[in-house]
Amino acid sequence: MVRACTLLFAVLLACSAVAQKLYDRKRPEIFPTDNRMRLSGFYFAPGLTYTLPRFNDKEEEVFRNADTTYTAVFDPDGALGLYLEAGWFIATGDPVILDYWDFGIAYKQLKGKEGFTSKLVRGDSIGELMGEGRFNDQHLTAHVNANKLFQVKDYQFIQLSLGANLDYRFGTSRSYTAGVGTLNRQDFPPELIGQVHAKLGYGFKVTQRLLIIPALETPIFSIAPGDDGRFGALQWFSSDYRPIILSVRFLFLRYPTGFKCVPVRNNEFEKHKVLNPSYERR
Repeated sequence: MVRACTLLFAVLLACSAVAQKLYDRKRPEIFPTDNRMRLSGFYFAPGLTYTLPRFNDKEEEVFRNADTTYTAVFDPDGALGLYLEAGWFIATGDPVILDYWDFGIAYKQLKGKEGFTSKLVRGDSIGELMGEGRFNDQHLTAHVNANKLFQVKDYQFIQLSLGANLDYRFGTSRSYTAGVGTLNRQDFPPELIGQVHAKLGYGFKVTQRLLIIPALETPIFSIAPGDDGRFGALQWFSSDYRPIILSVRFLFLRYPTGFKCVPVRNNEFEKHKVLNPSYERR
């Protein structure tokens, strides 16, 4: 019994020592807090947009009047658009709650289409109609984000962001089957859109001065137009679409002139390379 207790105690001590060692190990900082890095810098992010439609279509009663009934099945479909943003970030210097803020502008293209089949019943007569509409809206966007990083490896991290965007539509192209579509209840986003959005990214610190962060963004609440329970989705024609943005952010850290960065050791060669400070190149 004593021997078993002694062995158990030794195992617990060993586990405690290992756990303490892992706890004490400090990962290399993504945003250095040693006051050598400048707290602001430039970033840009090319990407693509997609207007995500609902997954299931169903027959809807558009209107009923006396002996007239009009029902339709709307079939929305998303499309890829272009996206490009650029801006300025400000690191907090004390990443307990937030690591950095960013402020920027972007070009955002939102495209999609809607097909429909419908039935018009008037007394004893029945008419079947069908058609299709397309939209291509172009926006200039201003945005702000609060960003928090969670390191999963020495030079890799998950980024969670919460922000707001204000979109101004400066160009649009829309088409719909002439005449037929006038029976459908249609609506469109206003010229000025205000939304709250969320973003999820997985980033890499490639060098001491460069972060690359692929991320997905979607609105979660619309201020203009009113959200009406859509959770950020917008209506084109007779269907709702959820804007999705896939972007790759290139964020550049800055250091004072003359400061030499310690190399990022994110590969086996760099991790095992020994630097000899007394070596001078001849």
